[in-house]
Amino acid sequence: MHVFVVPPGIDGRGVLYARCAPYDGPAGHRLRQGARRHEHLRAAGAAVADLARSRHGRTVERVSTPLGDMAACVLRRVEGEELETGDLTADDALAWGLALVDFHLTADKARPHADLRPEPVCPANAFTALAAEAEAQSDADLALAAGRLGRLYDRQDPKPLVLGHGDFELDNLRWSGGQAACFDLDESGMMPAAADVASAVRDLLGLHPASPQHPELLAAFLEGYRQGSGQVISPDELLLHRASFAARQLLEAPAVLDVDAAGTGWLPDLAASLVSHYAGERHIVMGTAAVVP
Repeated sequence: MHVFVVPPGIDGRGVLYARCAPYDGPAGHRLRQGARRHEHLRAAGAAVADLARSRHGRTVERVSTPLGDMAACVLRRVEGEELETGDLTADDALAWGLALVDFHLTADKARPHADLRPEPVCPANAFTALAAEAEAQSDADLALAAGRLGRLYDRQDPKPLVLGHGDFELDNLRWSGGQAACFDLDESGMMPAAADVASAVRDLLGLHPASPQHPELLAAFLEGYRQGSGQVISPDELLLHRASFAARQLLEAPAVLDVDAAGTGWLPDLAASLVSHYAGERHIVMGTAAVVP
């Protein structure tokens, strides 16, 4: 995924964010699907960013580039404040949980549209594929952990299902007057409510499944979700879903890390940062397998 910022003063519509990904690849598919949902959710009254239209009236275009055909869409800037975990209060976290409920409720109303009909639940069981990949790489410990989590994942009750955002983290939200507007629906889809909650609060859970990094903020978020939806989700219910996201990232790691980071500049630092990130995701999978019953 590539994101380009159109700064102030260039376009009469203000600051714009152009997003593009290889058209026929997984990222391009997610971008196109997310943009369609984005458009219909906004029409249904969801607090999502406004999509700019092309001269042909479309929100997604296929663009030829020297790197191949790209799926491209443009978002208008969402005015408001970006909150960060370090500055979050319990009241902020409660409002965050309520905001996710609002997204789920509005998305449920929009689902009868043809592009939003029920579809296979995502995320699918990534543990099985990770176990096979780890075994092929002679990582016996990871293969054993992923295999155990995969069996648990298949036995869980996924209900209730929602049309989830899939990445309702703070960096995909802007706040104004205590209300949140969101963007980046590339990971959206039908999923258990607890999975969407787990994806949102990854930074609150941290790297150690048995002990959340920000327990008070996590409790406030879950209380906000309970107040808005009537559904009680416990921290323990999030663990398997959080590990599932980690497993998906580990499966994508070889392709992401397949870059020549030799030389100077920012590439070596980026490569080192990614290696550290994936080590953390592996730790989450291993740690979750050790603590879930």
